[in-house]
Amino acid sequence: MEIDVTFTPADLKTSRPSGRTVVVIDVVRASSTMVQGLANGCTGFLPVRTVTEARRRALTLSGPPPLLGGERRGVRLPGFQLGNSPLEYTAETVAGRNVVFSTTNGTAAIDASGGAATVVIGSFLNLGAAAEHAVRLGADVTLAGAGAGGRPVLDDVVCAGMLAQRIQELSPGGAVLTDAAQLALLAAQPYQGRLLALLRDSFSGRALLAIGYGQDLEFCARLDALPIVPTLRAGWVTK
Repeated sequence: MEIDVTFTPADLKTSRPSGRTVVVIDVVRASSTMVQGLANGCTGFLPVRTVTEARRRALTLSGPPPLLGGERRGVRLPGFQLGNSPLEYTAETVAGRNVVFSTTNGTAAIDASGGAATVVIGSFLNLGAAAEHAVRLGADVTLAGAGAGGRPVLDDVVCAGMLAQRIQELSPGGAVLTDAAQLALLAAQPYQGRLLALLRDSFSGRALLAIGYGQDLEFCARLDALPIVPTLRAGWVTK
C-alpha cells in the first residue's frame, strides 16, 4: 500500500486519484461538522461547490425539504439554517434530515476527488475509524487536505500526517509513504498530544478565533471521539 498526501484541491486533481482511497481532510471545519452531523443522526450531506447550487438543489430534491448548511469566510450564509460549526449539528436539529452543504474549502476538496475508488471524510474526531477503514479497503491511499484559499494549512497537514502514521501501523504488510506523506508525518510530530495548540497555531484556527468560534477549536481537537466513517456515495456523504 502507498500513502500519499495532497495539500490543496488543485494538488488532488493533478495527482490522479483514480482507483485510490481518498480521505478528504478539512479539520476546521467541514470534515468535523460532517462527522458530528452523521453521528447525531443526519441522514446525509449533499456537498456542492456554490451557494447558488446549494439553494437550487434544496428546491429540487424530492422528499422532505433539506436543511441548508454552510459558510463563506467562516460565517453562516444568509438564508441557511446552519453554518459550518459542528456544535450547531445537534441531534435535535439534524436527526432524520438531509443537509445541502457548501463551504469555502471542504466541499471543493470533495469535488476534486473525482475518479477515486472510495472517498472518505477524515478529521481528528474520527481519525482511528477512518484509518481502519482505509486499511480494510486495501487500495493505495491519498490523504487530501482542503487547505484554505488554495494554500496548505497546518491543521490539515498534521491530521494527514497522523492518519498516515496510523494507517502505516495498522497495515499488515506495511505501507510506503511518499515524500509528501513523510513531510506531513514530520509536521505532525511536534503536535502529538497537543491538538488544541495546533488548531490555535494554524491559519484556520486563528481565523475562527478572530470571529468568535473558539469553542469549535476545542471540539475539533478531540482525537478519536467518534467511530464514524462518512463516505461519498452517488454524490451524498453518508455513514
